[in-house]
Amino acid sequence: MSTASNPIPGGKLSVRIESGGAELLEQIAAPWRALCDEANDEIFYRPEWTQAYVSAFAPEAKFTVISAWAGDRLRGVLPLLRERTWISGLPVVRLTVPGNVHSARLGLSLCRGEEGERALRAIWQALKEMPGWSFLDVSHVLEGNGLDRLAAFARSEHFPVARKRTSQTLYLPILQSSATSSKDLPPWMAETRPKFRSHLRRASRQLEEQGTLAVKHYSKADAEALHKFYSLEASGWKGAEGTAIQCNPRTRQFYDAVAQAAAEQGYLSLDLLELNSTPIAGHLAFNFQGRYFLVKAGYAESYRRYGPGQLLVNEILNQTPQRNLREFDFVGPATWDESRWASARRTSYRIFIFRNNWYGGLIYELRILLREGVRRLLGQLEDESTPLELKSQPQRSDQEKSSDKESGDAS
Repeated sequence: MSTASNPIPGGKLSVRIESGGAELLEQIAAPWRALCDEANDEIFYRPEWTQAYVSAFAPEAKFTVISAWAGDRLRGVLPLLRERTWISGLPVVRLTVPGNVHSARLGLSLCRGEEGERALRAIWQALKEMPGWSFLDVSHVLEGNGLDRLAAFARSEHFPVARKRTSQTLYLPILQSSATSSKDLPPWMAETRPKFRSHLRRASRQLEEQGTLAVKHYSKADAEALHKFYSLEASGWKGAEGTAIQCNPRTRQFYDAVAQAAAEQGYLSLDLLELNSTPIAGHLAFNFQGRYFLVKAGYAESYRRYGPGQLLVNEILNQTPQRNLREFDFVGPATWDESRWASARRTSYRIFIFRNNWYGGLIYELRILLREGVRRLLGQLEDESTPLELKSQPQRSDQEKSSDKESGDAS
């Protein structure tokens, strides 16, 4: 492992550039975790998520970690993977943050306030002076995250930068200043339609007529409960297409590790909606400081007509006071089903930063400008000022479809 440390002129921060394998991530995990606890940031930027990815998908990878410190307190950290690849036949060295689609969101952990901004500038200064890379390329970056702001620093210093929208996520802020809304509804029901609420009541009543309907909540990484969830998630189209968690041993390893680490840190929320002790819907989710992150969901196709997934969301939200929820984050790309609960959106981008030399400029032209020109000619250039379309068609229950035909009012 190699290490370099430089003080930041005129300030109390110092920056370290360290290189090594997975052991490097373990060595800084404790201060990194303390930083994330302090910042109250996305769970996906925490060290346990990066370590789970590395263990499952890149166990032999080597990393460069740029970190900013105030004494022995970590103020900002950027882990990077370096890989050699090709763009239009030209050799390049690509930097990225370790993670993939299962990591959900990739980011840069920072403390808050002015010190966080100084830490970000220190990390940028170290990155731009670090030799041997052609461009930085990171997907799943939330708007306003440290990496997004890092790109703004780069642009202000005339580095070639590109920012491409990739997805939008729905989330539901939960205001708990009062027990009910102005319509005598719980605040988490404020954006729902009357007919949808009636469907929830009717479906719940009909299932209860068949037996005992209950939510089982697990804050520990219970092996049997996880197996039930994985089986449930694989019972539908995800299993048929081979994209369910249990279809890939490395993917299963990743989620097992994340669930175990989250349980140890006190934020795992594995929830199963059971009918007569048989799961009919499930969430692999995480409740971190009042934010419920729904990372994976599944339901039994045989109960599709009742909308069990929607019923489980409803049950979780009804437990808002007990769970101290302040937000329900659906995490994945926005869907029609989720839009019944929420309308607020978060936007994610793919961020590119190219070196500000002639070779970086050439790679920028080939990777970004040339492709944009082709899309413009084909009329395929996206207008990022408009909301992205919701994914999939509404997975409505048979009751809802029948009701719509009778009333002529699509929900």
